[in-house]
Amino acid sequence: MSFIKKFEAKDKQKKANKKIDSELPFFMTIVTLLATSGFGPYTIFLKIKDLDLLPNVRIESIKILKKIDILGKDPLAVMLETKGKVSSDFGEFLSGWVSSIQSGGNVVNYLTTKMNNAFELYESQQKELAGKVQTLIETYMTMQIVVLAVYIIITATSTDGVGTPPGPDDIDPLYIVVIMPPLVSFLFLVIAHRLNKPKIKELDWKKILMFGIPGILAAVAINLLDILPDYNLYILGGGLIASAVWPALNFRPKYAFALDAEAATATIMRDVAESRKAGLGPEKCVIQATKRKDFGLFNRVANGIANKLQWGMTLDNIFKFIKKETTDFQILINFKVLFEIISAGGGNVDTLNTLAKVSEKMSVIQKTKREMLKPYVMVGFMLIGITSFTTLLVIDSLTSLGAQLETDEVKRVAIELEAKSKFELLGIAILIQSWIAGLFLGKITTGSYSAGFMYSIFLVVIAIGAIAIISLKIFSVSSLYG
Repeated sequence: MSFIKKFEAKDKQKKANKKIDSELPFFMTIVTLLATSGFGPYTIFLKIKDLDLLPNVRIESIKILKKIDILGKDPLAVMLETKGKVSSDFGEFLSGWVSSIQSGGNVVNYLTTKMNNAFELYESQQKELAGKVQTLIETYMTMQIVVLAVYIIITATSTDGVGTPPGPDDIDPLYIVVIMPPLVSFLFLVIAHRLNKPKIKELDWKKILMFGIPGILAAVAINLLDILPDYNLYILGGGLIASAVWPALNFRPKYAFALDAEAATATIMRDVAESRKAGLGPEKCVIQATKRKDFGLFNRVANGIANKLQWGMTLDNIFKFIKKETTDFQILINFKVLFEIISAGGGNVDTLNTLAKVSEKMSVIQKTKREMLKPYVMVGFMLIGITSFTTLLVIDSLTSLGAQLETDEVKRVAIELEAKSKFELLGIAILIQSWIAGLFLGKITTGSYSAGFMYSIFLVVIAIGAIAIISLKIFSVSSLYG
């Protein structure tokens, strides 16, 4: 039992260290900027104690402060004690910071170097993450091609074009390949959730279900009642589209706001730094930078910051206002650091210039990541469209040929009825698969499932188009032989 407890404690510490490492670049940034403004370690830890944007580093800061305040230990000695007890990178950073202070070296230069190195590592990690996402997409697309091949093989090797009739205890293999694609897509959705964390808050799932379920239930009810038997697939497709309309329309402006906010934040930080070089006071620099009208959807927030500063509101209250408007970590951390520097009486040119560089670097990293993943959306659309069309075309053509070659009228009618049933079954699978694939594309490109509903609508429309072309015999291979 003691071995198990030790293993659990070690695993828990390992997970905690991993969380600390993810916050380390931003912790180093805050430390560097505050140190550049002339603050010592103890004061910096006091400020980080109230910084809930970095929860794991905040916990370690509280532990350090308790040892200093309660036990009366020297701050530098406590900082050295962290080495070996928490994240190795965190401990090494603190011990290096202490060494710079004790040796009388250039502390700011050390901190700046460590900060730059941390962001270089962060950039490489983001590129590596984008590479993993690309691999996941490529694997998903490969699975789609494999499923297409299985569809065709099962149909082509059947005696009548729709599969050899199974025995009483057998399962028709066609049903397996019909169920398999949605299950595979669901598995990839789970993997994508673990791989690509959301930057934008997901829409309320209760509201998504409230607006989405009625459309799907209505489509299922109409099909089960057989009210319009010749339009079952179109009705189901319409229900799936209806279920995605509300989240698609509501998430689109949120995503556009997030992009505008990201670009605007980097611009504001740079404008503040440049205005400070001209000799304006820190608060006036912020007012000047946030008064602009070219921030798109972020204009309301930026102009609100300027107005509130002119009204004399505190920086803490202004930050609460920003926090209500966005949950994007990088935007919040930039403004929090800026306000901390100003409220503490800092805001010298070098500090603000460093903050502007960091903000611009964050923005470039995220933009590069998005650009790397953007082409895969189009590739995904093409692949889903091609596989939907090809699958239905091959199966319809083979079953039609089987019916045409049958001389017995009764058997031919039976084959045609079974072919229609199988076509409808595969059509249902393709519609559901297209809908889920849209969620997958949204998750891996933006980090949010909510972004995928727009893609789901487009993919279901493409699938309906493929169904219409094949079922209406606009294009059919069998007609070439008829």
